[in-house]
Amino acid sequence: MDVIVLVAKGAIGGAFVVLFSALGEVVRPRGLAGITSGAPSVAVASLAVTVVATGVAAATDLARGMIAGAIGLVVWCLVGTEAVKRFGALKGSIATTGLWLVTAFSLWAVFLR
Repeated sequence: MDVIVLVAKGAIGGAFVVLFSALGEVVRPRGLAGITSGAPSVAVASLAVTVVATGVAAATDLARGMIAGAIGLVVWCLVGTEAVKRFGALKGSIATTGLWLVTAFSLWAVFLR
């Protein structure tokens, strides 16, 4: 059963990537096309397969985890631009990646655990 779910997630995720990529070709300006790239489509596919395979409760937990990671990524982006300017690309990226991990895991510990 686990192999079937894994294959289904991969197949549906791939189909969503193609669909979102096609949508990205239509979106103007091109800078917004990244919003419709692979990660959102794989997340939607993963949630859909999880709902079918294990139920809504498991998908709810996954969705909350995705939200925590997304909030951490927003913090990473907001702080990262300034950190790279101040400390250079390598040190700024490492520092903000640590901040992303702290933010995402803190949200996970408080709201999801």
